[in-house]
Amino acid sequence: MLVILYQDGCDAIATRAAADIGTAFAGHVDVQALAASAPPVWPTAASWDDLLVIVYNSDGFPAAGNHFIKEFLQQRPDRAMLLPVAADPAFRRPPGAAAGIKALEYDAAASGPNGRLVNRAGGMLGLRVQGRDTKIFISYRGTDGAPIANQLHAYLTGSGHRAFLDEAKEIDHETAIRPGSDVQVEIDEALKAANLLLLIDTPDAPGSRWIKHEVDTANALLLPIFPVCFRTAGDPKRGPRFPSLLALQRWLPLQLPAPAAAPPLTDDQLDHILGEAEQYLCEILQRKCRVPFIVENEFVSRDFAWTVLDQRLLMYESSKTHSGRLHTKICSHCSMFDQIYMPALNRFNTFLDQTGRGNYSLFIYDGELLPEQQIEEIAAGDGDVIVLHHQELAALIDSNFTMLRAA
Repeated sequence: MLVILYQDGCDAIATRAAADIGTAFAGHVDVQALAASAPPVWPTAASWDDLLVIVYNSDGFPAAGNHFIKEFLQQRPDRAMLLPVAADPAFRRPPGAAAGIKALEYDAAASGPNGRLVNRAGGMLGLRVQGRDTKIFISYRGTDGAPIANQLHAYLTGSGHRAFLDEAKEIDHETAIRPGSDVQVEIDEALKAANLLLLIDTPDAPGSRWIKHEVDTANALLLPIFPVCFRTAGDPKRGPRFPSLLALQRWLPLQLPAPAAAPPLTDDQLDHILGEAEQYLCEILQRKCRVPFIVENEFVSRDFAWTVLDQRLLMYESSKTHSGRLHTKICSHCSMFDQIYMPALNRFNTFLDQTGRGNYSLFIYDGELLPEQQIEEIAAGDGDVIVLHHQELAALIDSNFTMLRAA
Protein backbone atom coordinates (compact mmCIF):
# COMPACT_ATOMS: atom_id res chain seq x y z
CA MET A 1 0.00 0.00 0.00
CA LEU A 2 1.25 3.51 -0.86
CA VAL A 3 -0.19 6.38 1.16
CA ILE A 4 0.39 10.04 0.34
CA LEU A 5 0.06 12.10 3.53
CA TYR A 6 -0.26 15.76 2.56
CA GLN A 7 -0.18 19.04 4.43
CA ASP A 8 -2.82 21.73 3.82
CA GLY A 9 -2.08 23.47 0.53
CA CYS A 10 -0.47 20.35 -0.97
CA ASP A 11 -3.64 18.54 -2.01
CA ALA A 12 -3.13 19.30 -5.71
CA ILE A 13 0.37 17.80 -5.63
CA ALA A 14 -0.91 14.74 -3.73
CA THR A 15 -3.68 14.20 -6.28
CA ARG A 16 -1.27 14.59 -9.19
CA ALA A 17 1.29 12.28 -7.60
CA ALA A 18 -1.35 9.59 -6.98
CA ALA A 19 -2.42 9.79 -10.62
CA ASP A 20 1.19 9.63 -11.85
CA ILE A 21 1.94 6.56 -9.73
CA GLY A 22 -1.27 4.88 -10.85
CA THR A 23 -0.39 5.52 -14.50
CA ALA A 24 3.23 4.41 -14.16
CA PHE A 25 2.39 1.09 -12.52
CA ALA A 26 -0.79 0.34 -14.45
CA GLY A 27 -2.92 0.02 -11.35
CA HIS A 28 -0.69 -2.61 -9.69
CA VAL A 29 0.17 -0.29 -6.78
CA ASP A 30 -2.67 0.72 -4.44
CA VAL A 31 -2.46 4.48 -3.75
CA GLN A 32 -4.47 6.58 -1.30
CA ALA A 33 -4.06 10.27 -0.40
CA LEU A 34 -4.79 11.35 3.19
CA ALA A 35 -4.92 14.84 4.69
CA ALA A 36 -2.30 15.28 7.44
CA SER A 37 -4.68 17.49 9.43
CA ALA A 38 -6.90 14.54 10.32
CA PRO A 39 -5.54 11.28 8.91
CA PRO A 40 -7.39 8.06 9.75
CA VAL A 41 -5.56 4.88 10.66
CA TRP A 42 -3.47 3.16 7.98
CA PRO A 43 -6.01 1.97 5.37
CA THR A 44 -4.94 -1.69 5.41
CA ALA A 45 -3.12 -4.16 7.63
CA ALA A 46 0.63 -3.54 7.79
CA SER A 47 2.34 -5.13 4.79
CA TRP A 48 5.89 -5.69 3.57
CA ASP A 49 5.44 -3.21 0.69
CA ASP A 50 3.94 -0.24 2.60
CA LEU A 51 5.35 3.16 1.58
CA LEU A 52 4.44 6.49 3.19
CA VAL A 53 4.95 9.59 1.02
CA ILE A 54 4.84 12.82 3.04
CA VAL A 55 4.11 16.02 1.08
CA TYR A 56 4.72 19.20 3.11
CA ASN A 57 5.21 22.92 2.44
CA SER A 58 6.10 24.53 5.79
CA ASP A 59 7.27 23.92 9.34
CA GLY A 60 3.66 23.87 10.53
CA PHE A 61 2.99 20.19 9.88
CA PRO A 62 -0.10 19.10 11.84
CA ALA A 63 0.32 17.19 15.09
CA ALA A 64 -2.14 14.58 13.82
CA GLY A 65 0.09 14.01 10.81
CA ASN A 66 3.19 13.62 12.98
CA HIS A 67 1.33 11.11 15.13
CA PHE A 68 0.38 9.17 11.97
CA ILE A 69 4.06 9.04 10.91
CA LYS A 70 5.16 7.82 14.35
CA GLU A 71 2.51 5.10 14.35
CA PHE A 72 3.62 4.04 10.88
CA LEU A 73 7.23 3.72 12.06
CA GLN A 74 6.37 1.92 15.30
CA GLN A 75 4.28 -0.70 13.52
CA ARG A 76 7.13 -1.42 11.06
CA PRO A 77 10.31 -1.01 13.13
CA ASP A 78 12.60 -2.85 10.71
CA ARG A 79 10.98 -2.23 7.33
CA ALA A 80 9.30 1.17 7.29
CA MET A 81 9.70 3.10 4.03
CA LEU A 82 9.33 6.90 4.14
CA LEU A 83 9.58 9.35 1.26
CA PRO A 84 9.34 13.02 2.31
CA VAL A 85 8.50 15.43 -0.55
CA ALA A 86 9.18 19.15 -0.16
CA ALA A 87 6.54 21.17 -2.03
CA ASP A 88 8.36 24.41 -1.15
CA PRO A 89 12.18 24.50 -1.63
CA ALA A 90 12.42 26.93 1.28
CA PHE A 91 11.48 24.06 3.63
CA ARG A 92 13.82 21.16 2.92
CA ARG A 93 13.82 19.59 6.38
CA PRO A 94 11.02 17.00 6.67
CA PRO A 95 8.61 17.31 9.57
CA GLY A 96 8.74 15.56 12.93
CA ALA A 97 9.46 11.86 12.87
CA ALA A 98 10.61 12.02 9.21
CA ALA A 99 13.28 14.65 9.90
CA GLY A 100 16.15 12.19 9.48
CA ILE A 101 15.26 11.37 5.86
CA LYS A 102 16.40 13.54 2.96
CA ALA A 103 13.43 15.09 1.18
CA LEU A 104 12.75 14.99 -2.54
CA GLU A 105 12.07 18.46 -3.91
CA TYR A 106 8.87 18.58 -5.94
CA ASP A 107 9.58 20.52 -9.12
CA ALA A 108 8.88 20.11 -12.83
CA ALA A 109 11.31 17.20 -13.05
CA ALA A 110 9.54 15.42 -10.18
CA SER A 111 6.06 15.38 -11.74
CA GLY A 112 4.66 13.04 -14.38
CA PRO A 113 4.61 9.22 -14.76
CA ASN A 114 8.33 9.28 -15.60
CA GLY A 115 9.27 11.97 -13.11
CA ARG A 116 11.65 11.78 -10.16
CA LEU A 117 8.86 11.22 -7.64
CA VAL A 118 7.58 8.14 -9.46
CA ASN A 119 11.15 6.93 -9.96
CA ARG A 120 11.97 7.37 -6.28
CA ALA A 121 8.77 5.62 -5.15
CA GLY A 122 9.22 2.94 -7.77
CA GLY A 123 12.82 2.44 -6.75
CA MET A 124 11.85 1.97 -3.11
CA LEU A 125 8.96 -0.34 -4.00
CA GLY A 126 11.21 -2.16 -6.45
CA LEU A 127 13.35 -3.21 -3.53
CA ARG A 128 10.30 -4.69 -1.81
CA VAL A 129 8.43 -6.20 -4.72
CA GLN A 130 10.65 -9.29 -4.75
CA GLY A 131 9.32 -10.17 -1.30
CA ARG A 132 12.72 -9.91 0.33
CA ASP A 133 14.41 -7.37 2.55
CA THR A 134 14.99 -3.77 1.50
CA LYS A 135 18.76 -3.90 1.33
CA ILE A 136 21.00 -2.54 -1.38
CA PHE A 137 24.14 -4.67 -1.39
CA ILE A 138 27.21 -2.50 -2.07
CA SER A 139 30.01 -4.48 -3.70
CA TYR A 140 33.48 -2.92 -3.93
CA ARG A 141 37.18 -3.63 -3.72
CA GLY A 142 38.82 -2.17 -0.66
CA THR A 143 42.08 -1.24 -2.40
CA ASP A 144 40.52 1.56 -4.43
CA GLY A 145 36.78 1.53 -3.69
CA ALA A 146 36.38 1.71 0.10
CA PRO A 147 36.01 5.52 0.44
CA ILE A 148 33.41 5.59 -2.35
CA ALA A 149 31.50 2.65 -0.85
CA ASN A 150 31.48 4.15 2.65
CA GLN A 151 30.23 7.50 1.34
CA LEU A 152 27.52 5.84 -0.75
CA HIS A 153 26.41 3.72 2.19
CA ALA A 154 25.90 6.80 4.34
CA TYR A 155 24.11 8.64 1.53
CA LEU A 156 21.73 5.76 0.75
CA THR A 157 20.89 5.35 4.42
CA GLY A 158 20.23 9.07 4.74
CA SER A 159 17.93 8.92 1.70
CA GLY A 160 15.63 6.33 3.24
CA HIS A 161 17.17 3.16 1.78
CA ARG A 162 18.66 0.31 3.75
CA ALA A 163 22.13 -0.61 2.54
CA PHE A 164 24.45 -3.51 3.26
CA LEU A 165 28.14 -2.71 3.01
CA ASP A 166 30.27 -5.67 2.01
CA GLU A 167 32.99 -5.50 4.65
CA ALA A 168 35.36 -7.91 2.89
CA LYS A 169 38.94 -6.92 3.69
CA GLU A 170 41.65 -7.44 1.13
CA ILE A 171 45.36 -8.00 1.66
CA ASP A 172 47.92 -7.37 -1.09
CA HIS A 173 45.17 -7.09 -3.71
CA GLU A 174 43.76 -10.52 -2.80
CA THR A 175 40.59 -11.07 -0.87
CA ALA A 176 41.02 -12.19 2.70
CA ILE A 177 37.76 -14.15 2.43
CA ARG A 178 38.24 -17.64 1.05
CA PRO A 179 35.49 -19.87 -0.35
CA GLY A 180 33.99 -22.03 2.36
CA SER A 181 34.67 -19.61 5.18
CA ASP A 182 32.00 -18.47 7.62
CA VAL A 183 32.29 -14.94 6.24
CA GLN A 184 31.44 -16.18 2.77
CA VAL A 185 28.27 -17.73 4.15
CA GLU A 186 27.40 -14.42 5.78
CA ILE A 187 27.93 -12.49 2.54
CA ASP A 188 25.96 -15.04 0.50
CA GLU A 189 23.06 -14.77 2.92
CA ALA A 190 23.20 -10.97 2.60
CA LEU A 191 23.00 -11.32 -1.21
CA LYS A 192 19.96 -13.58 -0.88
CA ALA A 193 18.29 -10.91 1.27
CA ALA A 194 19.25 -8.04 -1.03
CA ASN A 195 17.23 -6.57 -3.88
CA LEU A 196 19.92 -4.69 -5.77
CA LEU A 197 23.65 -5.20 -6.17
CA LEU A 198 25.27 -1.78 -6.45
CA LEU A 199 28.67 -2.52 -7.94
CA ILE A 200 31.50 -0.02 -7.40
CA ASP A 201 33.39 -0.91 -10.58
CA THR A 202 36.86 0.57 -10.02
CA PRO A 203 40.13 -0.35 -11.83
CA ASP A 204 41.08 -2.87 -9.13
CA ALA A 205 37.64 -4.52 -9.01
CA PRO A 206 38.18 -7.14 -11.78
CA GLY A 207 41.18 -8.53 -9.90
CA SER A 208 38.97 -9.57 -7.02
CA ARG A 209 37.69 -13.12 -7.26
CA TRP A 210 35.32 -12.23 -4.45
CA ILE A 211 33.55 -9.52 -6.47
CA LYS A 212 33.26 -11.95 -9.37
CA HIS A 213 31.63 -14.39 -6.95
CA GLU A 214 29.16 -11.70 -5.88
CA VAL A 215 28.30 -10.85 -9.49
CA ASP A 216 27.86 -14.53 -10.41
CA THR A 217 25.71 -15.15 -7.32
CA ALA A 218 23.55 -12.11 -8.08
CA ASN A 219 23.00 -13.33 -11.64
CA ALA A 220 22.00 -16.78 -10.34
CA LEU A 221 19.48 -15.13 -8.01
CA LEU A 222 18.18 -12.84 -10.79
CA LEU A 223 19.22 -9.99 -8.53
CA PRO A 224 19.43 -6.71 -10.48
CA ILE A 225 22.98 -5.37 -10.77
CA PHE A 226 23.72 -1.69 -11.26
CA PRO A 227 27.40 -1.04 -12.06
CA VAL A 228 28.84 2.41 -11.38
CA CYS A 229 31.89 2.41 -13.64
CA PHE A 230 34.74 4.59 -12.38
CA ARG A 231 37.44 5.20 -14.98
CA THR A 232 40.38 7.53 -15.23
CA ALA A 233 40.20 10.48 -17.62
CA GLY A 234 42.53 8.78 -20.14
CA ASP A 235 40.76 5.41 -20.15
CA PRO A 236 39.10 4.98 -23.60
CA LYS A 237 37.00 1.96 -22.60
CA ARG A 238 33.37 2.19 -21.58
CA GLY A 239 31.00 0.05 -19.61
CA PRO A 240 31.51 -2.54 -16.87
CA ARG A 241 34.78 -4.38 -16.52
CA PHE A 242 32.88 -7.64 -15.97
CA PRO A 243 31.95 -9.27 -19.32
CA SER A 244 28.65 -10.77 -18.14
CA LEU A 245 27.36 -7.28 -17.27
CA LEU A 246 27.92 -5.76 -20.71
CA ALA A 247 24.62 -7.29 -21.84
CA LEU A 248 22.78 -5.22 -19.23
CA GLN A 249 23.28 -2.09 -21.32
CA ARG A 250 22.66 -0.30 -18.03
CA TRP A 251 25.49 1.31 -16.11
CA LEU A 252 26.64 4.72 -14.96
CA PRO A 253 30.06 6.07 -16.07
CA LEU A 254 31.88 8.39 -13.66
CA GLN A 255 35.42 9.70 -13.47
CA LEU A 256 37.53 7.97 -10.83
CA PRO A 257 38.13 10.36 -7.91
CA ALA A 258 41.68 11.27 -6.96
CA PRO A 259 43.02 8.93 -4.22
CA ALA A 260 43.27 11.80 -1.74
CA ALA A 261 39.85 13.28 -2.50
CA ALA A 262 37.82 13.67 0.66
CA PRO A 263 34.98 13.10 0.23
CA PRO A 264 35.53 11.23 -3.04
CA LEU A 265 32.12 12.06 -4.57
CA THR A 266 30.27 15.36 -4.88
CA ASP A 267 26.65 15.80 -3.84
CA ASP A 268 25.67 15.98 -7.51
CA GLN A 269 27.41 12.66 -8.20
CA LEU A 270 25.68 11.02 -5.25
CA ASP A 271 22.32 12.35 -6.45
CA HIS A 272 23.11 11.06 -9.94
CA ILE A 273 23.96 7.56 -8.71
CA LEU A 274 20.83 7.34 -6.56
CA GLY A 275 18.60 8.75 -9.30
CA GLU A 276 19.89 6.31 -11.93
CA ALA A 277 19.66 3.33 -9.57
CA GLU A 278 16.10 4.24 -8.59
CA GLN A 279 15.06 4.73 -12.21
CA TYR A 280 16.48 1.28 -12.99
CA LEU A 281 14.57 -0.27 -10.09
CA CYS A 282 11.44 1.59 -11.13
CA GLU A 283 11.64 0.16 -14.66
CA ILE A 284 12.20 -3.32 -13.24
CA LEU A 285 9.16 -2.91 -11.01
CA GLN A 286 7.06 -1.83 -13.98
CA ARG A 287 8.17 -4.86 -15.99
CA LYS A 288 7.58 -7.22 -13.06
CA CYS A 289 4.04 -5.85 -12.81
CA ARG A 290 3.28 -5.56 -16.52
CA VAL A 291 4.83 -8.53 -18.29
CA PRO A 292 3.48 -11.39 -16.09
CA PHE A 293 0.08 -9.65 -16.12
CA ILE A 294 0.06 -9.63 -19.94
CA VAL A 295 1.30 -13.22 -20.23
CA GLU A 296 -1.17 -14.56 -17.66
CA ASN A 297 -4.06 -12.82 -19.43
CA GLU A 298 -3.07 -14.31 -22.79
CA PHE A 299 -3.08 -17.83 -21.39
CA VAL A 300 -6.09 -17.56 -19.06
CA SER A 301 -8.23 -15.96 -21.77
CA ARG A 302 -7.58 -19.11 -23.82
CA ASP A 303 -8.64 -21.45 -21.00
CA PHE A 304 -5.17 -22.34 -19.77
CA ALA A 305 -4.64 -22.81 -16.03
CA TRP A 306 -2.02 -20.43 -14.61
CA THR A 307 0.35 -21.51 -11.82
CA VAL A 308 3.12 -19.54 -10.14
CA LEU A 309 6.17 -21.78 -9.82
CA ASP A 310 8.52 -19.21 -8.31
CA GLN A 311 7.31 -15.63 -7.89
CA ARG A 312 10.73 -14.21 -7.02
CA LEU A 313 12.28 -15.72 -10.15
CA LEU A 314 9.16 -14.99 -12.25
CA MET A 315 8.75 -18.63 -13.29
CA TYR A 316 5.25 -19.75 -14.29
CA GLU A 317 3.39 -22.73 -15.70
CA SER A 318 0.38 -22.78 -18.02
CA SER A 319 -1.52 -25.99 -18.68
CA LYS A 320 -4.55 -27.14 -20.62
CA THR A 321 -6.20 -30.53 -20.90
CA HIS A 322 -7.60 -31.17 -24.38
CA SER A 323 -8.75 -34.75 -23.80
CA GLY A 324 -8.02 -37.70 -21.55
CA ARG A 325 -4.74 -38.32 -23.31
CA LEU A 326 -3.79 -34.89 -24.62
CA HIS A 327 -2.36 -32.36 -22.18
CA THR A 328 -0.24 -29.28 -22.91
CA LYS A 329 2.12 -27.75 -20.36
CA ILE A 330 4.11 -24.57 -20.96
CA CYS A 331 6.84 -23.28 -18.64
CA SER A 332 7.44 -19.53 -18.92
CA HIS A 333 9.90 -17.03 -17.54
CA CYS A 334 8.87 -13.36 -17.71
CA SER A 335 12.16 -11.49 -17.77
CA MET A 336 12.40 -8.33 -15.67
CA PHE A 337 15.34 -7.09 -17.74
CA ASP A 338 15.21 -4.90 -20.81
CA GLN A 339 15.24 -7.19 -23.84
CA ILE A 340 17.33 -10.35 -23.36
CA TYR A 341 19.86 -10.75 -20.54
CA MET A 342 21.87 -13.94 -20.99
CA PRO A 343 22.36 -14.70 -17.27
CA ALA A 344 18.55 -14.67 -16.95
CA LEU A 345 18.21 -17.07 -19.90
CA ASN A 346 20.82 -19.33 -18.31
CA ARG A 347 18.98 -19.21 -14.97
CA PHE A 348 15.75 -20.23 -16.73
CA ASN A 349 17.49 -23.27 -18.19
CA THR A 350 18.86 -24.20 -14.76
CA PHE A 351 15.39 -23.86 -13.26
CA LEU A 352 13.93 -26.13 -15.95
CA ASP A 353 16.66 -28.72 -15.40
CA GLN A 354 15.86 -28.73 -11.68
CA THR A 355 12.06 -28.74 -11.88
CA GLY A 356 11.30 -30.40 -15.21
CA ARG A 357 10.40 -29.07 -18.63
CA GLY A 358 6.97 -28.84 -20.17
CA ASN A 359 5.94 -29.35 -23.76
CA TYR A 360 7.25 -25.87 -24.44
CA SER A 361 9.58 -23.54 -22.54
CA LEU A 362 9.16 -19.81 -23.20
CA PHE A 363 11.62 -17.07 -22.28
CA ILE A 364 9.51 -13.93 -22.65
CA TYR A 365 11.31 -10.61 -22.91
CA ASP A 366 10.29 -6.94 -22.90
CA GLY A 367 11.57 -3.84 -24.66
CA GLU A 368 11.95 -3.52 -28.42
CA LEU A 369 11.17 -6.43 -30.71
CA LEU A 370 14.44 -7.97 -31.84
CA PRO A 371 15.06 -9.22 -35.41
CA GLU A 372 14.57 -12.95 -35.91
CA GLN A 373 18.22 -13.45 -36.85
CA GLN A 374 19.36 -11.85 -33.60
CA ILE A 375 16.95 -14.03 -31.63
CA GLU A 376 18.35 -17.13 -33.33
CA GLU A 377 21.90 -16.07 -32.44
CA ILE A 378 20.93 -15.46 -28.82
CA ALA A 379 19.05 -18.73 -28.50
CA ALA A 380 21.74 -20.82 -30.24
CA GLY A 381 22.38 -23.90 -28.15
CA ASP A 382 19.08 -23.50 -26.30
CA GLY A 383 16.88 -25.43 -28.71
CA ASP A 384 14.47 -26.38 -25.95
CA VAL A 385 13.79 -22.75 -25.01
CA ILE A 386 11.72 -20.47 -27.22
CA VAL A 387 12.72 -16.81 -26.93
CA LEU A 388 9.95 -14.37 -27.84
CA HIS A 389 8.56 -10.93 -27.06
CA HIS A 390 5.31 -10.78 -25.07
CA GLN A 391 3.65 -9.12 -28.09
CA GLU A 392 4.23 -12.34 -30.05
CA LEU A 393 2.63 -14.60 -27.47
CA ALA A 394 -1.01 -14.33 -28.58
CA ALA A 395 -0.20 -15.38 -32.15
CA LEU A 396 1.92 -18.24 -30.86
CA ILE A 397 -0.86 -19.63 -28.66
CA ASP A 398 -3.49 -19.18 -31.37
CA SER A 399 -1.29 -21.16 -33.78
CA ASN A 400 -1.37 -23.99 -31.24
CA PHE A 401 2.43 -23.85 -31.23
CA THR A 402 2.48 -25.35 -34.73
CA MET A 403 5.67 -23.53 -35.69
CA LEU A 404 7.53 -24.78 -32.63
CA ARG A 405 8.69 -28.25 -31.80
CA ALA A 406 7.96 -29.76 -28.41
CA ALA A 407 10.77 -30.02 -25.84
